Amino acid sequence: MDPFNWGIIGPGNIATDFANDLQFIHAVPQQIKAVLAHTTESGERFSKKFSVEQVFTDIRKFLDVELDAVYIATPHTLHYEQAKACLQHRIPVLCEKPITINTEQLEDLLKLSRETNTFLMEGMWTRFLPSVKKVLDLLQEDKIGKIISVRANMNYRAPHDKSNRFFNPDLGGGSLLDLGIYPVFLASLLLGKPYSIKAAAIVSEEGIDQACSILMNYNNDQYAILESSLITQTELVAEIAGEKGRIRILSPWTEMPAGLLLEIYDEVKMEFPCKWEGKGFQFETGEVIQCIQQKRIESPLMPHSLSLEVMKIMDEVRRQVNVKYKKFE
Repeated sequence: MDPFNWGIIGPGNIATDFANDLQFIHAVPQQIKAVLAHTTESGERFSKKFSVEQVFTDIRKFLDVELDAVYIATPHTLHYEQAKACLQHRIPVLCEKPITINTEQLEDLLKLSRETNTFLMEGMWTRFLPSVKKVLDLLQEDKIGKIISVRANMNYRAPHDKSNRFFNPDLGGGSLLDLGIYPVFLASLLLGKPYSIKAAAIVSEEGIDQACSILMNYNNDQYAILESSLITQTELVAEIAGEKGRIRILSPWTEMPAGLLLEIYDEVKMEFPCKWEGKGFQFETGEVIQCIQQKRIESPLMPHSLSLEVMKIMDEVRRQVNVKYKKFE
């Protein structure tokens, strides 16, 4: 069987996790055929570790390689142009979250995906983890009844170093786009589109949100309370409360949690342990491969409409707290 040939743009820590987890995909042999790096040195380090055939620093030469898909793992502000270039060459794209920095950019990519009939998906890997699948199964089984609220946080005390993306507006820094996208995604997955959004933030001198809180209300008497922070460190949990009970995704809820807790009010508590091989990127990657083999341009599990709804919410939050990436907007 011929291998599935990946191109990697941005051979950093996240791309390393992604590449390590390719070994856990057994349906189709996996190969990283080319890597596009900011420097030749970083590209060659990645190449040696994963036996990559070709290393590039020029995207035009990189796109001449015959690839089955490209994984983009660069800073947010580079995603749009890199994904656009791949789609223009009709190369399927899996792009790390956030897929772009605003709705305008995303709508342009979605239009291009349709025009070129080329697959595009945001790399919201949490969507495909067995832990989230179990949550959706429990909800489908009506274990907790109608959802009343979703509470989730993503707080990580990041190093205050201008060389990294976290506090740098030129790299799309801030807690919302980097971390807050996870809670916003979960609320959007479970509750849909809110009718009201109220946001507050601690904004730095550089103009990025160091911490952000969001309250969203929904038409069906439901609400979400979400939080992200680059300056505090808390337990990373998510809780879905319903009329009959609640589900807690234990820390760290966005990756491999300690487990799930299902509590039926005043009756019973059940714990579901969570364990799988590697980091967990293989579940997302497997979905991408399957969609491409089926000649889809989007995943039914992580559709374009969901990415767009999440992006619109984040745009509104940034508008309310006055965070704007002036170099790109």
